[in-house]
Amino acid sequence: MWGALGDTFAVAMGLALSPIAITTALILLLAPRGRLRATMFAVGWFAAMFVITVIPAWITDDVDESDPVGTDEGIDILHLAFGALFLVLAVVTWTKRPASDRPADDRTDGAEPKRGVLSRLDDFGVWTCLAIGFGEGVVIIKNLPLAISAGTRLGSAGLSSTHLVVTVVLFAALSSTTVVIPLVASIVGGDRVERPLYDARAWIEKHMTAITLVVLVVVGFIFLGEGLDLAD
Repeated sequence: MWGALGDTFAVAMGLALSPIAITTALILLLAPRGRLRATMFAVGWFAAMFVITVIPAWITDDVDESDPVGTDEGIDILHLAFGALFLVLAVVTWTKRPASDRPADDRTDGAEPKRGVLSRLDDFGVWTCLAIGFGEGVVIIKNLPLAISAGTRLGSAGLSSTHLVVTVVLFAALSSTTVVIPLVASIVGGDRVERPLYDARAWIEKHMTAITLVVLVVVGFIFLGEGLDLAD
């Protein structure tokens, strides 16, 4: 079980490093009823990580019992496809980066890029925060490929049903660390960490495109490397 979890650790970190989710968690945490609303967002995010990972894990587990060799080859092909997809997404992210991330002569105006729904998070209730956590976990473009990859790896690890579910729970917890850490810091540090949390939010918002680009490139090459097993 632990070996299977270790094999998917890099993927879990790829899921956890989601600038939009981290920013959302910080905005909610620093707003009225912040700890409760940030907790509900984290629960929604965790639930999304579990659901989108456990489904491919169960499917792969069933297929692996009847055709283990074909399953391994299919996973390698999937990784190659995901590697290419993430590198393409990295190129698209770079070419479509906000004007504020471009050189000065490329900007059409001096306005900051809009963050859309993030600017209205203060108006949302507790249950809406739960729904937003789940929704972001599902719709952020890199999450489904990453979760499918992790699920197929876990499903082909030969785990019992109980161990498979427990491993997916642990994987989802790892994938939720970055939205939980600010909450824990706020609970432990109280008012002392409020200024650092504001600074962290401002830094992430300023460098959101760069962070996303790095994650896409790194994960893309990880997938390509794993997919090269097909050549053996």
